[in-house]
Amino acid sequence: MAKRFVYEARPEEAWFRRWEPYDTMAPASVYYNACTWTQSRLMVVVAEPWFAAEDSEPLERTILGFATHPGLMRRAAMRVGEHFLTRVAFLESPPPPKVAVGDKLWDAHVSTFAASALEAATAFHPRLRQLLAGWGFQGHLELRAGGLAIHHAGLRPVPDHMDRLTRIVTEIVNSAIAYGR
Repeated sequence: MAKRFVYEARPEEAWFRRWEPYDTMAPASVYYNACTWTQSRLMVVVAEPWFAAEDSEPLERTILGFATHPGLMRRAAMRVGEHFLTRVAFLESPPPPKVAVGDKLWDAHVSTFAASALEAATAFHPRLRQLLAGWGFQGHLELRAGGLAIHHAGLRPVPDHMDRLTRIVTEIVNSAIAYGR
């Protein structure tokens, strides 16, 4: 409450389902423990995706971050590492093509997916790539018109990590929309 988060133990499923299908992540069975933070035109939601039946314990627990902002314009996805929620089946939609952005260091360590190499390089512009590399980012990041979804590996459904992911999402949005200003 001190951080102005709105908490929902069992958030509205339809809001999360509108993000699916993800380009690089598997969909969760259900979402729990959503914290929402808003500032001006930015809304950040951090929630726990449940990758098991509702009445059973998942093999691993994590959190996902989502943001909506009208300044997010591009569609591209990236992944660093292989994680338990990495999407391996593409039943409802084909995956976007894997592309290179033309940055040797990025292309050697990151799997990038977009309609074209230009779209990927524009979405993951040099400042955003530098921000992620500076963190040693591991996980998934999907940008799309009006929003983004992120899995930052190693973060768990505990208050400190949820607060941290809110700050990470905010920094990514600020970097992503600053390009071209």
